[in-house]
Amino acid sequence: MTDPAGALALFQGAFARGQIPVQPGRLDPTLLFAPDRPNGLARFNYMRSDGRTLKALVMFAQSGTEDGHPVFNLGYAVAEAFRGQGLAKATLAAALAELTDGMSAAGIPCIHVEAVIDVDHAVSQRVAKTIFNAAPVNIIDSISGLPALHFTRKIALNKS
Repeated sequence: MTDPAGALALFQGAFARGQIPVQPGRLDPTLLFAPDRPNGLARFNYMRSDGRTLKALVMFAQSGTEDGHPVFNLGYAVAEAFRGQGLAKATLAAALAELTDGMSAAGIPCIHVEAVIDVDHAVSQRVAKTIFNAAPVNIIDSISGLPALHFTRKIALNKS
């Protein structure tokens, strides 16, 4: 499992220095959007900020395809000072709406979203359950070798 809190810290530093070009969300202009391609595949980063301080980060990193449709690994983190305010759930819901709107506008008929979450991270599991309808599958994470929960969701998109 990759810990998105580490990504949040890296993004925070670059964001504070003005090194991350952001644009407002199309559906929610208070949500910042910064696409990139760190490993040659698309990654869509959505952020909530307070000035130059990032409060929350949601990342959808394309990891491949399934049945010809893009698969996105999901990661999210909230800065410690902003935890316990419902920010993770709200930012995740807004980010997913932005992602699906953009994919639909691009003519993509379907996407797959997945998340791998530590079995002991109850807060992150509760956040994941706001967008994943099906029960997760118990797995051993291929990166850490630790027990984890694998959440998956196939989302059919309406073409605009």
